[in-house]
Amino acid sequence: MNLRPGARALALLLLASAACGGPPTPSPVEGEPICPDFEVGATRAQMRGSLRFPVALTVRDGKDPITRATLTGRRSKDDPVSRILLADEDAEYELEWAQCENERAPRARTLSRETKDTAEYACGNATVYKTDKLVTRKGDAASRTVHFAAPPKPECWESELPAAAPAPSPAAVAEPAPADASAEPAAADAGAVDAGAVDAGARGAGAPPADAGAPRGGAATPADAGAPRGAGAAPRDGGAGGAPKPPSAGAGDAGAPPQGS
Repeated sequence: MNLRPGARALALLLLASAACGGPPTPSPVEGEPICPDFEVGATRAQMRGSLRFPVALTVRDGKDPITRATLTGRRSKDDPVSRILLADEDAEYELEWAQCENERAPRARTLSRETKDTAEYACGNATVYKTDKLVTRKGDAASRTVHFAAPPKPECWESELPAAAPAPSPAAVAEPAPADASAEPAAADAGAVDAGAVDAGARGAGAPPADAGAPRGGAATPADAGAPRGAGAAPRDGGAGGAPKPPSAGAGDAGAPPQGS
């Protein structure tokens, strides 16, 4: 059976590992970022959470790569952690952390598992941002735990929903029309009439207005002025009662010339 050079090298490595220290075992990657599910579009389609720019982890034994993994983040804290295969043996590895230059396209949340119809993600040129050393000991599973190194771009995919339509503004209230200037005097007179009516009601139906007896002008007649004195007015008597005296006898012709002579 013909194998590709890379596959042949990996097969030889697995055989050597099995002979020396046992088969490779899943080793956890701790501290991977959590990217929750999100929504996109007007239909609010449910998408699986992931890093916008995944991280490529390469484990090297000297210059030879042992294993590679593309880490896209966990969807929640309850999701299982990512794992890589490492031999259970005493060894020293180099961990190479690089961030992909291509964004990973969002995927529908209803996708239960990867299928052949799903487009394979192409990382592109991955830029190495950190290298670590991992020393493992045979029989010690904790020594094979890999701790995630945060990338320069740790952003997760987030909801991208269309902007909500602005709320309709309340109907404008029509301003009242300005009062007609010609109606103002009438309104003033009406107020005066109302005031007089109130005053009349307070004094009774037959009472004269409050200013009926008030003198108007400087020629007003005094309140105690008597009857007007004219030519036919009887003189007042200075005595008691003021009654006029009857004329005395003969007084009427005292100065009259004798009739006939």
